[in-house]
Amino acid sequence: MINKVVESAAKAVADIESGAMIAFGGFVGVPGVPSTLIKAIAERGLRDLTIIACESGRGRAGAQSYGTRRGDQPYIPEPEDGVYPVGYLAELGQVSKAITTFSSINNPNADGPLEAGVRRGDVEIELIGQGSLCERLRCGRAGLGGVYTPVGAGTKIGAGKDIRHFDGVPHVLETALRPDFAIISAYQADRFGNLIYRHGARTTNPVVAGSGKVTIVEVEEVVDYLDPQHIVTPGPYVDRIVLSDRRLMVR
Repeated sequence: MINKVVESAAKAVADIESGAMIAFGGFVGVPGVPSTLIKAIAERGLRDLTIIACESGRGRAGAQSYGTRRGDQPYIPEPEDGVYPVGYLAELGQVSKAITTFSSINNPNADGPLEAGVRRGDVEIELIGQGSLCERLRCGRAGLGGVYTPVGAGTKIGAGKDIRHFDGVPHVLETALRPDFAIISAYQADRFGNLIYRHGARTTNPVVAGSGKVTIVEVEEVVDYLDPQHIVTPGPYVDRIVLSDRRLMVR
């Protein structure tokens, strides 16, 4: 009988090593961020990680300023205990490269942890549009080499990349991403790894699921039965399931 439920987040991420490439689901802040698993990875004390994430500019929520109020002073949010965004790993100095869409915070007067790493000279950032990032992950999951997209042609994003013309329009070759691990969050899972998402978790988590050689998911609930018509990510894309430390992590 298949049972992919793992007893703890620490056990679920125990085989991630320094130097690994990890793709994370979630989009800007709390919705869908695999906070429990990010915290468990942080506690491993790993180094030289390459992270792939849509948003990775903020450090620990409540400790980082990530916006502006009327465009002048940094906005410090109220503490949200238990929230560990992807940028937290950069904040701890565990990241050497980020492939990401948002690497900064929305304040020109404050550095996020990745930006601070770049200024120190120990972090490399590869910026890419969100759609292109998602397509690179889809290609990796499908076993394809890459995708041609018009996004970035004629800009710094397309510099040095293969260019082909389709119907007279230049397209940039974006190569597939096949990370070692995919770390995601979902609302519910059954023990086979079938997943249902809700609210903001539906953004990039379904895309990241299955993109890694190993996919680990944290969920709010493990249930005995999921309606097949509501399943978004099928079980074969998921290797391990853990319960989230936080309730109502998606809102």
